[in-house]
Amino acid sequence: MAGKKKKRHLLGQLTLASRAARTSLSARLAEEGLHPGQDAALLAIAEGKAITLRELAEKLAVRPPTVTKTTNRLAAQSLVEKRPGTAERRGSTVHLTERGESLVEGVRRAQGETERLAFAGLSAKQRKTLGKLLRRIQRNLGAAELTPAEGEDD
Repeated sequence: MAGKKKKRHLLGQLTLASRAARTSLSARLAEEGLHPGQDAALLAIAEGKAITLRELAEKLAVRPPTVTKTTNRLAAQSLVEKRPGTAERRGSTVHLTERGESLVEGVRRAQGETERLAFAGLSAKQRKTLGKLLRRIQRNLGAAELTPAEGEDD
């Protein structure tokens, strides 16, 4: 029973830390006129200059309807524009507008400030270890969502 309490405590701490990080980042993004989640989408689009909605959903690890909703909001803010796909690239592509491009550096700055605040007092080695542990947790939880048949192929 003690083991279960410890696991719940760690999961609770992980949840609280994640929520605190998101709240802190959200406050910084609000200064740029952005909502949570829009930062990751803008940066992903900026990376390749043009990306299909399907590619964006995969990159952000979200479902296509979520990407559609996010890109529609970004388009309403004149930060991105959707263009019809080409013969070699099926589906609409999303591109940053000049206004969207002008926000990219502010988004990076907001993320950097939040990260510096979150990891203050941690050594480089501790940050590297934490990164590895968080990726492991993410993989573990992602693998748990697979059906047994899907997971066996890995």
